[in-house]
Amino acid sequence: MNLPARHGIRIMRALAAGLALVAMLAAPLSARAEDANGTDTQTATSESQSSTQAATLTITQTTPVVTSTSGFHIKVSITNNSNETTPAGTLKVSTNTLFTFVSRSDIQNWAEGNAPIPTPDELGSASVPAMPAGDSVTVSVDVDSNQHTLASIPSWGPKPLLVSYSTTNEPQGEQQAETQAETHSFLTRSGDGLTTAKTPDMNLTVALPLTADSWQVDGTVINELVADTDEGTTSALVADAGDHSRTQTLSKHQQLQVVADPSYLEAIQTSQTQATQTTNAHNAKESVNFAGYAGIMQPSDFDITTYGSLNDAEAYESAGIYTDQWSAKQALSSYRSAIGDNQASTDTYAWQGDSGWSMEALTAAREQGYSTVIADSSFDEERTATVHTGTYVVNTEAGDVTVLKEQHELSTLTHGQATSDDATAETSDAGRLARLLAQSAFYQMEQPYTERYLLTTFDRNASAEWIEQVMSALEQADWLNLTDLHTMAQADPYSVSDSVNLAQDDQDAQSESSEDTENARSDVGDTRSALKQLTASRHDIMRMATSVLKNGVDVDALSDPQALARQDASSTAQHDTDPTAWIGSLLAAHDAMALCAMDGDSDTGNRQQMVTGARTLADTLLSGVVITPSESVSVFSESAQMPVTVSNELPYAVGVQVNSITDSMQIVTSSTNELDIPARSDAQVAFTIRVSTSGSTVAHVSLADRQGQPFGATQDTPITSVLRISDMSGFIIIGFAVLLGIVGLWRQFNRTKDPDE
Repeated sequence: MNLPARHGIRIMRALAAGLALVAMLAAPLSARAEDANGTDTQTATSESQSSTQAATLTITQTTPVVTSTSGFHIKVSITNNSNETTPAGTLKVSTNTLFTFVSRSDIQNWAEGNAPIPTPDELGSASVPAMPAGDSVTVSVDVDSNQHTLASIPSWGPKPLLVSYSTTNEPQGEQQAETQAETHSFLTRSGDGLTTAKTPDMNLTVALPLTADSWQVDGTVINELVADTDEGTTSALVADAGDHSRTQTLSKHQQLQVVADPSYLEAIQTSQTQATQTTNAHNAKESVNFAGYAGIMQPSDFDITTYGSLNDAEAYESAGIYTDQWSAKQALSSYRSAIGDNQASTDTYAWQGDSGWSMEALTAAREQGYSTVIADSSFDEERTATVHTGTYVVNTEAGDVTVLKEQHELSTLTHGQATSDDATAETSDAGRLARLLAQSAFYQMEQPYTERYLLTTFDRNASAEWIEQVMSALEQADWLNLTDLHTMAQADPYSVSDSVNLAQDDQDAQSESSEDTENARSDVGDTRSALKQLTASRHDIMRMATSVLKNGVDVDALSDPQALARQDASSTAQHDTDPTAWIGSLLAAHDAMALCAMDGDSDTGNRQQMVTGARTLADTLLSGVVITPSESVSVFSESAQMPVTVSNELPYAVGVQVNSITDSMQIVTSSTNELDIPARSDAQVAFTIRVSTSGSTVAHVSLADRQGQPFGATQDTPITSVLRISDMSGFIIIGFAVLLGIVGLWRQFNRTKDPDE
């Protein structure tokens, strides 16, 4: 078709205008992209950025949920990493009000500084003073809720947040800003005050294991137990509790699912009772009066998962750890004792320990009465395109087990960890909290009309401050419905099967748990080592019971040390000659320490404290029978007596072997004497010393049980021999020597000489 010339000119002008418009739009977008990343290279990793950044930015405070009235507030600590003073500069905070994250990889890439997302919308800025090398300064940016950028956000959900720090180069000519550092975080807008349609809330359960930070051993109580005094029935374990503020925090947040360790509750109740009796308990530590428990866990936070991985019940029993100590039945009994209500009832949960939930561990938990367990994200290795309900049902030989699996990213953040080493904004609590809220909002947005139940958990030693920050923020998140563990357990399971799909590293741990390869993974090796040490200390207590005490204890009567301990506690210290109940209390104390040594958190150093405490108990018991130090012995004849005194500080009579051996073949003692020593008394035995020459040596006197196995410390006694003629045998020897001399002389003078001589 032929067009008039004027029409062609008009078309050319229109094309030129269009190209000009495109150029005008493209230039700001390019600038925005550079602004978002602080570099022309959009794909530069945060690692390379951190290596070239002259400063470090740490978010110390931020608004995790932005509402129509909250405004936005952020505090940033800036550290000068260079070796010279940096000039004054500016901290700028910007976002992209129109941007919506469309995938989990997008949100993760932004956190790691790898996503080329422009942030053209400035929220605010603050002046940064000049900083000497190595110095730090904290600046704040406070944005009012009516500020244009904040008020113009059209939809709820996570938005990219860029925090950048730049300095100005002078002095001559045009000023030029030079970016020193930047970090990528998130601003999450709630639906409050927006006109967008409301979608169903996503179900989220937040759980906390309430157990001891660590356990301590009371040495005074150990001495009282061994001495069998009135006070000796007190538990030797002391729970190292959090401060009172933690209890106040838990009571404030009723949606927080607190799963309590009943042994911990008992220990706290005992310590509070003692504090009330002795002093004003105003400053007492955590109380057990808080009624908001969602349930209880296995006693002493026993590590059922490692127990299943090792698959060696005999090793645990030899160490004094029996299944009835950590069963659901025992958990309920301890809980009732702690709260003082024999009719109380609550849900029981088995909390995951250091290893993953293998089929063996799930079966063991179910056999001991736990039908629901808490698992970390390693339970199901499968990573689906979108998050799903974390409820599983596993068919075991002992019955079905409901597994509540925590969501990986949410729990990583709640545990106080960054989602990756490259997520620089997540090095602080405030940065992790901002990511936590953004991540949860994104999960709701990716499938807004699909009902899902997600779980996140706190770490065992989470501080009151961190719990308060997280729960307060989640309670403001109007896209979340905070549910309880019981509701999540009753939800339609994501999977029902008769197998466990552990993450690969946990599968490797299962296959490497045999004794031949115990060093392949330190936690398994440490567990076996601790079990061996506990077995040795318990063996020494049993040896005292069967082979040292004069009235030996029937082993069958010691099959339930806990019952014997309760029997001992209900009586006074005035026992008859039967030491069975006393030995039962000692075994119960040992086994309580052994159970605590196998808790689910190997990072606290608690295991070695408990192993050492058990060893101390056994050593204190065995050292109750000792050889009293004696003076050196001087011997002036062929034979003499060496008295040895043995002291029994125990409350029951003992029968032992006393052995003696010297370093010399010419000065020797008799080797063994048997000795009975009454309770809290001394007894003496005499060893015969035989001497064939003058000299000195040392007699090593030791104790052994009636089976000949040594125990206790060896006592060294010096022996000095000064042999003198003091009897007829001596004169006979001298006379015989003189006679031999005379005969020798006679032969010398009366012998026949050789002819050649």
